[in-house]
Amino acid sequence: MLDEKGRITSIAPRDRLDAHRLVEDFMIAANVAVAKALEAKKAPVMYRVHEAPSREKLVALKDYLATFDLEFALGQVVKPGTFNRIIERVGDSSGREELMEQLLRTQMQARYGPERLGHFGLALATYAHFTSPIRRYADLLVHRALVSAYRLGDGGLPSGEEERFVEIGEKISMLERRAMEAERETIDRYVAAFLADQVGQLVQCRITGVQPFGFFATVEDLGGDGLVLAQTLGQEYFRYDEAARQLVGEETGETYRVGQRLTLRLADANPVSGSLRFELPEGSYGSPRPSQQRRDRVRTTSRRGRPANIRHDSRRR
Repeated sequence: MLDEKGRITSIAPRDRLDAHRLVEDFMIAANVAVAKALEAKKAPVMYRVHEAPSREKLVALKDYLATFDLEFALGQVVKPGTFNRIIERVGDSSGREELMEQLLRTQMQARYGPERLGHFGLALATYAHFTSPIRRYADLLVHRALVSAYRLGDGGLPSGEEERFVEIGEKISMLERRAMEAERETIDRYVAAFLADQVGQLVQCRITGVQPFGFFATVEDLGGDGLVLAQTLGQEYFRYDEAARQLVGEETGETYRVGQRLTLRLADANPVSGSLRFELPEGSYGSPRPSQQRRDRVRTTSRRGRPANIRHDSRRR
């Protein structure tokens, strides 16, 4: 929220109401109907493609689920319902939110293209964006294809345009990713500017990513990602468990994992770069190892089973 001079007065998540969900349902129905209408005329379609997860991602998911003592068969046909059943097996445990984030990361990134490959996330065999032609070029192409296919007048696809659909799909997919990145960077800069005068204060955060060198955390209800370096976590080694996506203290078993909530001290907020840096407050806020839910690793190993040379990255210097 900005005042009349463009200064930030507050930051809060956007409400998602039942009315929004209703409109989304109508939009999905329209997108499916338009794709089928073009297919009926054997006309070119710029599909919204969301393919099933790759085997590499599923192998990583299998290793991750093993840390919850959950089995995952690689030979099965994976559908959205497969992921829903995994969430049901976890129930309302403390790891539910973490697991849902990992399932989301397992999925492929959506893109545009002329091949009918379906939309995995929506469990739809055919799907094409249609509802936002004033802001998405893919939607405009679909509108033009409809005009041509159903002889609705001027404004149809130019001659030979369908031959460039592969090239156009790749380009607008790239531009979409660039726009999303720009949006995230803009929000990060706003959040950093808002927090710039609160350096040194304690903030409530949630861990969103873990790497051998530390973990990333987001300020709850505000957004904006910040880094906590592993070398600031304490006097012990912190071992990176790649399968479980967590840092584990070798002496205390203290654990930092995706989805975990904790209080951090804001060490720096840079409005120009949009970067935040956090530190632990006095004492340690890591969680003891949940031995009932996770199996500890004797050594850190890579996904292929070889020892991973990463201990030096997280050693206290």
